[in-house]
Amino acid sequence: MNDRYITLRANLHHYKGNHCYEVKLEDLDGIWFCTRKNSKRILKKLERAGQLKYQPGRGRGNASQITYPIEFQQEMDTYIEECVNRGDLESIAQVLRVPIPEQWVMNFSLEIRQLLGLKRDETVSRDVLHTFRARDITTLDPLRVSVSLETHLIEYLGDTLVRYNREDDCFDPHIAHHFDVANNNRIWTFYLRKAVAFHHGGIVTSRDIAHTINRMKNSQHSYSWLARNITKIKCSHPYKVEIHLAEPNPFFLRYLSAPHFCILPEDIEFNEYQWIGTGPFRLKERTEHKLVLMANDVYFKERPLIDEIHFYKVTHEAAKIVYLSNKEEVDKIEPRKHKIKDAGIRLLSFNLLRSNVVKQHSFREAIYHIFNVRKMAKELEWEVLEARSFEIEKAGPQLRDLSKIPYLLKISGYKGEALNLYHFVNQHAVVEAEWLKKEASKYEILLNLHPITFQEFTENGTEHDIDLLIMGLSLSFDKHLAFSYAFRNKALLFNRLFDRKIDRYIQEMLTAFELTEERTRRDEIMEEMEQYLQKEHAIIFLYHPIVTRALDPIIQDVESNSFGHLDFRKLWVRS
Repeated sequence: MNDRYITLRANLHHYKGNHCYEVKLEDLDGIWFCTRKNSKRILKKLERAGQLKYQPGRGRGNASQITYPIEFQQEMDTYIEECVNRGDLESIAQVLRVPIPEQWVMNFSLEIRQLLGLKRDETVSRDVLHTFRARDITTLDPLRVSVSLETHLIEYLGDTLVRYNREDDCFDPHIAHHFDVANNNRIWTFYLRKAVAFHHGGIVTSRDIAHTINRMKNSQHSYSWLARNITKIKCSHPYKVEIHLAEPNPFFLRYLSAPHFCILPEDIEFNEYQWIGTGPFRLKERTEHKLVLMANDVYFKERPLIDEIHFYKVTHEAAKIVYLSNKEEVDKIEPRKHKIKDAGIRLLSFNLLRSNVVKQHSFREAIYHIFNVRKMAKELEWEVLEARSFEIEKAGPQLRDLSKIPYLLKISGYKGEALNLYHFVNQHAVVEAEWLKKEASKYEILLNLHPITFQEFTENGTEHDIDLLIMGLSLSFDKHLAFSYAFRNKALLFNRLFDRKIDRYIQEMLTAFELTEERTRRDEIMEEMEQYLQKEHAIIFLYHPIVTRALDPIIQDVESNSFGHLDFRKLWVRS
């Protein structure tokens, strides 16, 4: 079925057959993202195909009309059934990207779910995971990425010199098979494995390491701070590289283990649509609505057990109904629930650069008492752990006192003016923001909600009109790197909202944190910084979300990876 036709009827709610609908050509231009001339061409093409009858309006004030020979739901039911029968998930995903009624999706949710999950293609003996995602991929450039899913994907496509060992809190050689340090932590020497192949067949050498570092140093993007201390890179041998630092830095291995430092080839310009790295998966296909990863058969470490992963873009509502719902059984077997507790933290922050009431400590404290996480979780039926720190191990209830709110608002000087609350466009964030708006209105605080996209989140200038911001951070297993990353990375919007005093405090404490070799002392600095920020109510720790994913029971060895996602490298199918 023509995707233009589906988009037309779904977006304009033209559901009934033998019924005339008035239309404006400018509406068609908008939903088809094309010129007026092309809109007319599309209408003629659909009319020749017998899918509609178009009657242009004659004269000023007379609207154009469209008539359809058949009801839209009937067509959708037939089309989805045909797609299910031939296993065409890509066409099904196309339908699930448009706003059709929820019940239409529910009618086929069982059949669609049977196509999802980890499946074995016996004809070619390949295991393929089919899954839906509810938003666009922003970027897969290691120097631009700031969203957890994309960072997670980069971990599959590329490799770093060293890798963090969570169990032992140390760093294991990876692309480098050995490393040592000299001159009081100023000169780091890495010895590279031989025959580590890039996806295009080239072999990793020291020149690729130098190229990757220089690309980061010369970048104007978020992660240049990871390489800011590097003064010289010496490639004395194809499999040996020396990295010279301006100042001793015991934190340096943590920087090199970050996914943003994955090694890229020197001989070709980076192209995120033709991603070339050394990782366990290759980028087989990337379009606007589909992403396919394929196992790297010549990976220098253990090859993934799964052969391919197919991600299809659909609406959030469709993904929730079809993929996460456990109301229906697949082949009369309930999906197995896998809970991920290390999915990060939700924060509320304030724009302390604005000259209004949010600069008043008493107002921020009032908002702290209003945002009662336990009350929200109970009313919204969410499973969360209330946060007192970035670390989930320190989760626990915080004391909130509603009786203090009227006095705090009075001394803050709040006069009922509207304040801008920014949040992401996804449904979870919208519900969360609407809940806070409702609670704040009980104290006559007026919050205007402003949903922003992931792209807007990273753009400079977005912060200018923000008063309050709700956002989430997905953290890596290396909690010390994650802590440094959270405050160093100015692409994270909350980092651009601190006033000069607080920002200076953060940067000075972070420098001390990174130059400290003792783990216990770093933990003390983290706690001191968190307590200071909470005392100032510069940020409010809200909660650690608990993500539940419904999985086919035949999928084995389900583990979580960094950033709160499943580790696809270890999944396999039980025959």
